[in-house]
Amino acid sequence: MIKVGVIGVGSMGQNHARVYFHSDNVELIAVADQNLGCAEKVGRKYNARFYEDYREMLEKEQLDAVSIVVPTSLHHEVALSALNKKKHVLLEKPIASTEQQAQEIIDCAAKNNVKLMIGHIERFNTAVTELKKRLNQGDLGEIYKIEVQRIGPFPSRITDVGVITDLSVHDLDIISYLMNSEPARIYSEKQQKLHPHAEDSVTSLVRYKNGVLAVLNVNYLSPTKIRQLKIFGKKGLFEVNYLDQELFFYENNSYSSNNWESVSEGDMKKIIIQKKEPLQVEIEAFLECARKDQPSPVSGEQGLKVLHIANQLLNSANNVRIIEL
Repeated sequence: MIKVGVIGVGSMGQNHARVYFHSDNVELIAVADQNLGCAEKVGRKYNARFYEDYREMLEKEQLDAVSIVVPTSLHHEVALSALNKKKHVLLEKPIASTEQQAQEIIDCAAKNNVKLMIGHIERFNTAVTELKKRLNQGDLGEIYKIEVQRIGPFPSRITDVGVITDLSVHDLDIISYLMNSEPARIYSEKQQKLHPHAEDSVTSLVRYKNGVLAVLNVNYLSPTKIRQLKIFGKKGLFEVNYLDQELFFYENNSYSSNNWESVSEGDMKKIIIQKKEPLQVEIEAFLECARKDQPSPVSGEQGLKVLHIANQLLNSANNVRIIEL
């Protein structure tokens, strides 16, 4: 039985608590939040002790692992505290506010010989899992372009980072994961309309080392929420709807026998997927790596790479220039 705690039980942290509470061979021992009323409400709901100060929770409770679901600006402080108490840590994305802080978190986990996993949740979306399998099988042939839309209303709770660090990291992680490639060149343009301190809209063009071009449209300025990924290849087009965990394939009718003669409309196929809550899959993977002493499914080093790329998007947008990586 793994004993767990959750630090930060706002909107996302409450979901972590819920999933742990309903998981097999797991005991949700305690939750902590600087809003004591919130901690008490979640603790009573899931029969867990509750704390205002996470450090008191770490000191008093015998925990094996914790989820850290606090604002990005607090990731470094809270993660180091938990890791130095030798707790396995599932740390929500992005890994930290700065690359130096991220490296210190990684080093701390290694020093204390505990697991560190970064919560890049889209890795565990069943539509992405199926897409990865089909790309590895060559179902799309040569890939040449990716288009991303990750847009929605402004979340007033996100005030410490902008949309690049908060949202673009999802897609930067997924594209590298699907392509097995890293960016070579970046150009971004940003806008700030509603966010009090940072950008709330970014459009980015990223050339990957394998030649694939990715266009990212990410913002907090849309009245409707869209989470969509399109991958274009010689055999056709895969489209992922993250929110509904749906995967579609649009066939290029002109492709035959490894010959890319032209592009014409073919059949559209909806691929049947057994849906499962991505957070549940993510937490199961975290617990499995802790139980069996396996490598983290999304390592701190991977989280740092994504943060570095996001920082270069911001660098490009701030200076209105192309960045060579």
